[in-house]
Amino acid sequence: MKNPTIRKRIFASNTIMVLLILALMIGATIGCAKLYTDHLEERFVAQAQRLSQKHGELDEHDIKSVFFDNTIKNPYFNALVGADLVICVAGFIIISQIFTKRLSNHLMVPVEALEEGAERVREGNFKEKIEYTGDREFEDLCDTFNLMQAGILEEQEKNARYEKMRTNLIVGISHDLRTPLTAIHGTVKGLLDGVADTPEMQRQFLTIADRRAEEMETLLRRLFYFSKMETGSMPLELVPVELKGFVTAYCKGKQEVLNPDSAQLQLLPPLDMAFPVQIDPEQMARVLDNLVENSIKYAGTSPVHIKVQLTASADDAAVLSVWDDGKGVSKENLPHLFEEFYREDASRSQKEGNGLGLYIVKYLVEAMGGTVSAENVPGLQVILRLPLVKNNEKTEENDG
Repeated sequence: MKNPTIRKRIFASNTIMVLLILALMIGATIGCAKLYTDHLEERFVAQAQRLSQKHGELDEHDIKSVFFDNTIKNPYFNALVGADLVICVAGFIIISQIFTKRLSNHLMVPVEALEEGAERVREGNFKEKIEYTGDREFEDLCDTFNLMQAGILEEQEKNARYEKMRTNLIVGISHDLRTPLTAIHGTVKGLLDGVADTPEMQRQFLTIADRRAEEMETLLRRLFYFSKMETGSMPLELVPVELKGFVTAYCKGKQEVLNPDSAQLQLLPPLDMAFPVQIDPEQMARVLDNLVENSIKYAGTSPVHIKVQLTASADDAAVLSVWDDGKGVSKENLPHLFEEFYREDASRSQKEGNGLGLYIVKYLVEAMGGTVSAENVPGLQVILRLPLVKNNEKTEENDG
């Protein structure tokens, strides 16, 4: 049952108040009339008989004389009329005050709750909600206040996260750029100083400088992607794609560029069925690149064996699993893998990295309508789930 509105409550209160006042006035008047009637009856009859014996039949003047003598000129009558008036006025004031105070106290409960809530907000407390049950208008107002308070709290927490993210970004960039810059500077200085005095050593120095420059390029590219994601300026062009053909082509091309001494990629035979999905092929390739690079960098084994498998789930989704035979991730850190700038090695003492690779994976997969999760098998396994499209939708065979 819904609570009454303020309008209905005020109308009901005023109606009951008016009825009580009318009942009091009618009762007081009837009571005073009854008292005066009992007092007047014998006196009026006796006076009328005396006048009748003295003048015979009563005329109009005699009747008026008897009436005025027993009403306006009668102190007892005037006293009763005054008492009736005092009772009615006093009753009206008392009853109206009682109902007004009662209604005012009722209406002040949510008002005071809102005042206290506003004071808490002014002091910076956005977590304590207003608990009020009563008139619908005030319930809606308190709910709106709570929503506003929750919005402010969410915005504050978001700003705090962004501030922390900016701090981590500066620290991460400083570290991740310092390492390759130092290496490049060292190799160039070595070449200038003539340390590398043979063609083989010179080639070795230049190879190190090239690899470090490539690491810097990768970092800057990821920061560029991250910036576009955070500002919402990286639209995806989703097109129908047959995922089995896309993954097969990707793994074939990736195997050709990977150094077998550092990583070996294997595609397990997919099911004999079609996997039509809606994806952005370019961004999906970036997702797989990030997963492969993450395994190479953090698996802790060399060469790392990376396996890719495509299966189907019972709820009409394509399940793309990518896992390695590395050391995996600790249980307490596993839920945080896809957070921006997250690194299991918080001190950055072991591996270079920026904590953006898996965050970009999560962002892109969710933008394509899918989900991403991770588990230990015991190596790290990342599971991508993408909804299958209807069979009557045309898909493209992607050959890479």
